[in-house]
Amino acid sequence: MSLKSTPSRYGSVAMAFHWLTALAILALMVTGQMMDGLQDAARQIAILKWHVPMGLAVLLLTLARIAWWFFADRHPAPLGTGWQALAAKAGHTALYALLLVMTVSGVALMALSGAGEVVFFGSTAPLPQFSDYLPRIPHGLGAKLLIALVALHVAAAIWHQRVKRDGAMTRILPVRD
Repeated sequence: MSLKSTPSRYGSVAMAFHWLTALAILALMVTGQMMDGLQDAARQIAILKWHVPMGLAVLLLTLARIAWWFFADRHPAPLGTGWQALAAKAGHTALYALLLVMTVSGVALMALSGAGEVVFFGSTAPLPQFSDYLPRIPHGLGAKLLIALVALHVAAAIWHQRVKRDGAMTRILPVRD
């Protein structure tokens, strides 16, 4: 398998970015939902110790992925034409943008609230009420939108693979040619 993409298949670097990011996003969705409404500060801190570094990893993966596409690789040819190609491009662009918004708002939330001191540096101060800080709004709304976009992305991939039978999944899965 080639490091770079071909007109019909993603390269191994693009696949690695895709699947590592997908796993990290899944972990972030799970840990984020676990914290939503959680009253036990000790459990919330324990979850944040995983959630925050995972969010930063997604930021780094997303920036590296954008740089990879911009400087080193090209996407395979689109599977659809017309509105389908436009929808796919818009969907992927929205996912990248939302991942950046989510990580920036998460970092801002930790910095403005002082939660980083409590979570990572052993401060004995109480964990702040995140809803008191403005970045919580885009972070919370972004999480809901991200869940919807990921569901739409997965549904589109399944539709391409099962209904259109155009090999969409084989383009991004690390299987032998």
